[in-house]
Amino acid sequence: MGCSSNSPTSGTQAVFANQSEAEKAAKDFNCTGAHRMGKSWMPCKNHDSYKEIERYETRSKTHSHQ
Repeated sequence: MGCSSNSPTSGTQAVFANQSEAEKAAKDFNCTGAHRMGKSWMPCKNHDSYKEIERYETRSKTHSHQ
């Protein structure tokens, strides 16, 4: 199973060439740090944290009450 280079919920870039870029992008994902994904880097201290934020964003968009 692979990861897209963009967050499916926000369209924000999610895969980076280096740790520094991923750490800077972490604020856009409401997390801190970065983790390796193959030869690339992703925001959040680990992939479980990233996936949890992604699941929360998906639920928020599909379950909004107006």
